[in-house]
Amino acid sequence: MHTHKPFSASAFIALVSCCCLVLLQSCSGKEDPVTGSWKLPGEPVSIDFSKNGDVTLTIDETVATGSFRRNEDNTLLVDMGNGEQPVLLSDDGNELRLSDRRDDRDIFLRSETAAIVDSAESTFMAGYQAKDCDSSIVLYTQAATMLEGIPSESGHLARAYNNRGICKEKNGDTEAAMADYTKAIEIDPRLEIAYGNRAWLHDKLGNKEAAAADYRKAAELGYTPAKQWLEEQKTNTAD
Repeated sequence: MHTHKPFSASAFIALVSCCCLVLLQSCSGKEDPVTGSWKLPGEPVSIDFSKNGDVTLTIDETVATGSFRRNEDNTLLVDMGNGEQPVLLSDDGNELRLSDRRDDRDIFLRSETAAIVDSAESTFMAGYQAKDCDSSIVLYTQAATMLEGIPSESGHLARAYNNRGICKEKNGDTEAAMADYTKAIEIDPRLEIAYGNRAWLHDKLGNKEAAAADYRKAAELGYTPAKQWLEEQKTNTAD
């Protein structure tokens, strides 16, 4: 029969210390969520964050190198030779701004996602340049599908729906056109042309109140044809 020696306090402390050391070493070697390749859609600008803390920024054929780290507040800091600057990584780890301003419109995406956005932009332009509405509808649908689920591209996604709505309206499918204009507005509530297009369609269908409401919103957002329509209504009322 084997007997077990009592586990001494000193041995316990030594074991805990060893485990803590291993844990700390493991945590310190954890890869930062920003690690990987990023690209600015539509621009020849990319940035790479390596596992060892190096940064490589490429603009056209110009390359600059630097480093990155996290401070005690977990703020991501990048130094490209002119001092450390805070940058913002989205909570989901899919969007990067090379500043600490959330209104910064230069949003880097993971390289593979940026490639999808660039492809969607090319598809959108092909839809815009197509010679018939049926082809445009197919291409705008493809562009919208590629842009779905990319928050920073909501404006482009809304325009794909808006333009598809125009084509559907030209094809006589007013119900589908109205749905596309409404979808565009839901995605980007500040897309003034979508309000204008929906207002025009409401007016054509005899929905005067709905048309007036959309014209007012479009004018509020700065859409010139809507402002002109409202002025004409004032003139007609005065007469």
